[in-house]
Amino acid sequence: MDEVPDASAAPHPDSILRLASAVHRFAIPYINPEDQLSFVESFKSCSESHRSTSSVMQQADSRRQEIKKNMADGKLSHAALSKALNEYIPLINQILLSCKFQPEVARLDRKLVFSWYSGLEHIKHRKKKHYFDSEALMFELVLSLATYALSESNLGCDSCIDGDFPQASRHFSKTAGIFQYLGGDTLPNWMANSKQHSEMEKESLAETRVGVCVALTFLFQAMAQQMAVATVLVKPGVPNYALMGKLCSGIAEDLDSFVSTLRSKSPVQMSRMDPSFLTLITFSINVQRAISLYFLSRSLWTASEYGVAIAALSEATVAMRTRVSPTGRGLPEIEPNGPLQSLVSEVNGFRLHMGSLLKAWEKDNSLVFFDKVPPSVPANKALKAIQLKKVEEFNLEMRDPLPLGSQEVEPKDGARSISATSIGSGDMGNSTGHSGDGALPPPSYDEAVFLDPRVAGLQRSDSDLARELSEKLNTE
Repeated sequence: MDEVPDASAAPHPDSILRLASAVHRFAIPYINPEDQLSFVESFKSCSESHRSTSSVMQQADSRRQEIKKNMADGKLSHAALSKALNEYIPLINQILLSCKFQPEVARLDRKLVFSWYSGLEHIKHRKKKHYFDSEALMFELVLSLATYALSESNLGCDSCIDGDFPQASRHFSKTAGIFQYLGGDTLPNWMANSKQHSEMEKESLAETRVGVCVALTFLFQAMAQQMAVATVLVKPGVPNYALMGKLCSGIAEDLDSFVSTLRSKSPVQMSRMDPSFLTLITFSINVQRAISLYFLSRSLWTASEYGVAIAALSEATVAMRTRVSPTGRGLPEIEPNGPLQSLVSEVNGFRLHMGSLLKAWEKDNSLVFFDKVPPSVPANKALKAIQLKKVEEFNLEMRDPLPLGSQEVEPKDGARSISATSIGSGDMGNSTGHSGDGALPPPSYDEAVFLDPRVAGLQRSDSDLARELSEKLNTE
């Protein structure tokens, strides 16, 4: 006679894997395809006397054209785009530093206007794309970095779909590191030196706002941790239920931090984001909490704490119900044609599994264990959230400033000094420079590093606990 399966010891369902690893794929920012920007033409007067400078200007133009070509491709390759941006970013940064430390000889023959479209904003009533124009080299650097980050996140989504969760986690960790760099170093220093900060707040793209980048650090940190959880769940055997519950609780807290930071620091940009994306975040927060309670209940049942296990599982079933009001507890309503529709079968499967498990546990407890069931999980039994803070530190490659200037005492007809706007620091208005013969070499990177706060304080490390947990998750 075949052995009857023990319903109270049923393994966790496959639906948990997809619910735990559900992430959002962002669109990337786009360069205006109609812009005819050329570093070679714009810096011709002050670069043509210097072979190294001319070479960098040519390389920058070439890499930027390659980026635009990738963006225009209907079958966008994020791997190719990420590679092109990785090569372009040090070049634009080198040009920016060169102008910053030699403003008296940094002259433009043709105005530089950088024109970009946001990948984070989503405004349906606009009939055509709204491009934001800026003369600031820093604006170009920031948008390039943000595009690099979001391109890496798309590679993470591709790896997640392929089931390569460790690789997906690495991509999301890299994305989190780039946004951490933007929100913690680059943007605060740029905005601190801008007199038009308040005027720019409502008009500039979301990718240039400190609050948005800080919030996105939390989001991609959470997504990297989701992949760490999925890495464990996909392996055969029974996982460490308590550890999984703590990690899912940590994911929920990071997602909460994303929403609260965005709402408090960048409400204008938050209002421009796709509402369906924000609905997904609300859904994910509640799902992660429900999964955390579910894993807590499995851990408690295994430890023979049957009454508290039933209370935890009961709370998990409540967390997975559809909420009755926008501020109520539970999942947001899944609209028939909405973005969450693809997860309906997983939601129903998880609900069915928990309902069957709860019924089996209650039966066993009433017939065998007779353990008292508390109305809720006692505080001393609740899991303490673990946040791995899986952020790969990003270091912007710093190269020596380029020599600028010509042998002429007076500038060529039509040439103008580069403004502080174009440099991206100081006054956002135009400033008048002075002609120079370029005889003095620019400061080396080692000299410039003491003058540029963007390159200070880059050393960061994860906590020992996070490192140990990450290693464990990747080697189990």
